[in-house]
Amino acid sequence: MITLRNNFDKSAKFYNNNAHVQKIAAKRMIEILKGAGETNLQNILELGAGNGIFSNLIKNNFDYENIFCTDLAYNFLKFNGEPIKVQCNILKLPFKNQSFDNVISSSTLQWIDDLDKLLKEIEYVSKKSFKGAFSIFLKGTFHEMDKVSKLTGFGNILKMKESRYYLENFYNNGFNVDFCHEEKHTIFFDSVRQFLNSHKMTGATVKANKFISKNNYNSFLKYYKKLFSIKNKIPVSYNIGYYIITKQTGK
Repeated sequence: MITLRNNFDKSAKFYNNNAHVQKIAAKRMIEILKGAGETNLQNILELGAGNGIFSNLIKNNFDYENIFCTDLAYNFLKFNGEPIKVQCNILKLPFKNQSFDNVISSSTLQWIDDLDKLLKEIEYVSKKSFKGAFSIFLKGTFHEMDKVSKLTGFGNILKMKESRYYLENFYNNGFNVDFCHEEKHTIFFDSVRQFLNSHKMTGATVKANKFISKNNYNSFLKYYKKLFSIKNKIPVSYNIGYYIITKQTGK
């Protein structure tokens, strides 16, 4: 958690210009909520709010009373324009029982190792009429990078889960899944180097487990382009799950 917080703190001022897919995930979640007939989200808790990409979309598309923006990274929250911001570990939420009508999050839950603990926190702070909305990066994200990393020894990929993992955990922690959808998105870059630099500027990186040489790096650039280049553009694939959940009867 400390390494993750440091990464995001360091990248805070660069994040907005490089968070291409994170903006897609947030916008798509808004479209899904509107398609489900949502108009008023009332008291909202946002987990991993960062610089406010999702918060701003919520504010511009729905009626609401308050948005409480939480994030582990202090520097991220400094760029968030919402008035109520709380720096905290979302596995230890500092809120009272049944405080929120809605809990939302975009591009955050894939970082959580102990999902069971997080869902218990969400269950505690949410009202009985609660509705949650989450966009989560799934297994299959960075599949090109994963393949080339194994081939060249350069890079380290976050081990993301399949959608089934989240569905099972939602149900086992007392939630119904009212909506579930998985989408693949591809973003194209002018070069592999541009992709790596942009990815680094989001802070969403995983520390390598071993020393990486310049030869490893150059091999990565070479083979990524050789294996995946399309019309001199470099594709990067993302697999994103979108979920709307409510509490099971009696919870």
